[in-house]
Amino acid sequence: MSSKPDLVTDNIDEERLANALISRDLVSREEMQQCRRGAKIEAGPKGLLSRLVECGFLTANQAGRATKELELLLEQQIPGYQLLEKLGQGAMGSVYKARQLKLNRLVAIKTLLPRFAANADLLKRLTGEARLAAKLSHNNIVQAIDVGSAGAIHYFVMEHVEGTTIKDELEKGKIYKEKEAVEIILQIAQAVQHASRRGLIHRDIKHANIILTNEGIAKLADLGMARETADKTRAREEKGMTIGTPFYIAPEQIYGRENIDVRADIYSLGATLYHMVTGQPPFPGTKVDDVLKAHLEEELTPPDHLNTSLSSGLGEVVEFMMAKDRRQRYRTPDDLIIDLECLLSGERPKLAQQRIQAATLKGLTEGETEDEEGADAVYRPHWGWVAVLGGLLGISVLLNLVLLMRRS
Repeated sequence: MSSKPDLVTDNIDEERLANALISRDLVSREEMQQCRRGAKIEAGPKGLLSRLVECGFLTANQAGRATKELELLLEQQIPGYQLLEKLGQGAMGSVYKARQLKLNRLVAIKTLLPRFAANADLLKRLTGEARLAAKLSHNNIVQAIDVGSAGAIHYFVMEHVEGTTIKDELEKGKIYKEKEAVEIILQIAQAVQHASRRGLIHRDIKHANIILTNEGIAKLADLGMARETADKTRAREEKGMTIGTPFYIAPEQIYGRENIDVRADIYSLGATLYHMVTGQPPFPGTKVDDVLKAHLEEELTPPDHLNTSLSSGLGEVVEFMMAKDRRQRYRTPDDLIIDLECLLSGERPKLAQQRIQAATLKGLTEGETEDEEGADAVYRPHWGWVAVLGGLLGISVLLNLVLLMRRS
């Protein structure tokens, strides 16, 4: 018999004990890292305690008490929940698979690292995400369960989702067939519709934030950047800030417009659909500024031009979703859903077709005037004041850890 499963269990328990000791301020994260670096002593919780005593970071009495309370330290760092395994960790926090003891069900728990316990802004964002998520109850949205604090641990409990993400599948080289992609995007459009009717905009829809369950249900995750449309104070505070993920961000988000609405989510969902069916984002690039500028200025190559197996109808829908001028996009998720359902029925997208016909008529009536004036309507943004909010993108990385639940 191989000993690998035991080693894996020892490593998991060691990580959980390390987090428990740090969260109780018995040792600092820096002390923990220093003591574990290059250690040759046995793996597992008891080996870790021995190393900490040898390094002088724990007394023998403290290690003895920790050994007696080892099960409690490993399993109930948060009252009412048994931590089962660590699913991932970022610069600001971790996500754990856990069991809610009273209801005997699996959940996911997102925590901030203890050293951020005094960071009022991060705490506000964690609790804000939980409260916004609690406003939503939809089969295609990851559900909020609880939020709170236990000592230095600040946590957000949510639905545990078994599955994978669109991002994971794309990174494996998958290019989605049209029908499968449209079925997934339709589900997320219904999630966006639900959120919009409750006054919320997501602001970070992308491949990494769509989880596909083992039963084929698509779920929208990560409300770390979400905002209530009625929250004018936050809108003013964020005016001029670029908030979102570069490959999927709407032009008005790049400019940091104060009155962002659901049409920004429709644009991002269109960019995600484009990536799913072509294998590349709408505007590829290695530099953030170049990608953002492309969203503002470059003409979109229709997806059916890159992948000729796609219908022209799907190309029309994507172009409608990703119009640079939001007045030229679908007005609401309800309108988008109509056209997605048309595609699934093998019909032409009704609203996208109407848009094309209207644009053609407008071009015919205005063509002579534009030729006479030599007008070339080039959109030239004031690029100097566009800035990417690195801090918020960092927070998004933390919040995206929940998507690692698929490895449970």
